[in-house]
Amino acid sequence: MQMSFGTLELAERLNRDNVLLKIDALIEWEELHPKLTGLYKRELSHGGGQEPFDGLLMFKAILLGQWHSLSDAALEQALCVRIDFMQFCGLSLSDAIPDETTLCRFRNRLITNDRLDDLLASINEQLQSHGLMIKGATGAVIDATLIESAARP
Repeated sequence: MQMSFGTLELAERLNRDNVLLKIDALIEWEELHPKLTGLYKRELSHGGGQEPFDGLLMFKAILLGQWHSLSDAALEQALCVRIDFMQFCGLSLSDAIPDETTLCRFRNRLITNDRLDDLLASINEQLQSHGLMIKGATGAVIDATLIESAARP
């Protein structure tokens, strides 16, 4: 990914202690690349059609969704607004974001091709070799408006 000035400026706002960026630096992503290719007929035949999203980008997005317990729709939204998610996946502000259907279909392709479990095991092994373990993030975002009530408690 080539960074634009806007993306670089946003990246500088991220805390250098950002957990996702630390994890991104620790994992040997290139060794996962062979397991992420050949999932689409277009890759195999070099045929026409729209170019699929990079497999590594998609897998990183799937990891974020799993680690943060996000639905595919929530993951799509997070990829649009969270700077650390964009950085982790290698996206710039001008890059297209995979939609929820694309994310779901990619995960299903990994499952039907018996690759997802191997990929997750590889990530866990690499993290454990650094003395780390991913524990699912928990939390809730609540959209609320506070209104002063006329009633007395």
